[in-house]
Amino acid sequence: MSKTEAKTSEVAEEILVDDQAESDEVMTDRKDRPQAARSNGWFAIILSVIATVAVGAGGWLGWNELQSITRATQSVEASIQALNSKITRLENLEETTRTLDKQIQKLNSDVGRADARNQSVIDRVEMVAEQIAKAQVDTRSSYVLAEAEYLLKLADQRLLVEKNPETAVNLMRTAQALLGQLQDGRLLSVRERLAQDLQSLAAIQTIDILGIQAELLALDSVLDDLQLPVRRLAPETESEAAVDVQKWLGDLSEFIRIREVNAPITPLVSASDAGRAREVLRLSLEQIKVALIREDQVLFDSGLAQAKRLSTHFFDVTEGAGLKVMTVLSSLEGIQIAREIPDAAQGLRALKAYRDALTQERVSGSVVKQ
Repeated sequence: MSKTEAKTSEVAEEILVDDQAESDEVMTDRKDRPQAARSNGWFAIILSVIATVAVGAGGWLGWNELQSITRATQSVEASIQALNSKITRLENLEETTRTLDKQIQKLNSDVGRADARNQSVIDRVEMVAEQIAKAQVDTRSSYVLAEAEYLLKLADQRLLVEKNPETAVNLMRTAQALLGQLQDGRLLSVRERLAQDLQSLAAIQTIDILGIQAELLALDSVLDDLQLPVRRLAPETESEAAVDVQKWLGDLSEFIRIREVNAPITPLVSASDAGRAREVLRLSLEQIKVALIREDQVLFDSGLAQAKRLSTHFFDVTEGAGLKVMTVLSSLEGIQIAREIPDAAQGLRALKAYRDALTQERVSGSVVKQ
């Protein structure tokens, strides 16, 4: 029960107590004064009825007021409860919002850290890719430079050992083409030195050493077919007297021949002498081959002279194998096999210097990165 209902109940009880006291006083007066009671009896009854009606009316009004107050109180309490529930829900929502904010902040921080990690991974991948690409480029350029240097070394060896400028020129041109694939401006000085070497070698007279050796090798099988000379007399020349005799004899000149011998008779050549001469001739040809390799002009000329002398003295050189040998030996006379080989290693030295500088640069770069 609320405070308003309690106050209303107290007021009604006081009115009832007052009415009861009045009723008791009336009854007492009635007893004491019987006569006055008769005159005042109806008045008391009326007063009692009025009091009762008043009490009832007051109780009814109080009850209605109490009910109104109770309904209002209940409505207020319901509104308060609704507000409390709303406040509770709002508090819950605020707590949920704070929780969501914390989670969002955490997610943002996680996303930030993930982005940072991803960026670091991307940076590392890009760096590794760049290093790989650079390593591939460096590896290819290093391989090309090493191959070019090997070709130039081989060309220098051919010049020093074999004295073969033709092969050296081919090797140098191949190295020049390899250097042209790199498209590096720093190789300009190297390619300039190499071009100078090529120009100096191009001025050298070309001699077909292999061709000459092939001709000499072809004579090895011909030497076994050399024949001894049939005629061992000196060459014959007809004199004016013999011509006159031929005119005088007329038709008989076909059967009569007059010769003048102005040289001693050539001694006969035995088979053993011819065999030894054939072996000496073979050694002379080998001497000529060695002279070609060494480019010894004196040894080459002396070998040719000895071979021709042996051929004409011991064998028949007018036809067959002897004629072939004399033809080859005569074609080789006057050939200059001695050539002055210039210094053609400027490009090789320049390329070595460039590779050394490039290696030192790469080593310095790796030390700085570490």
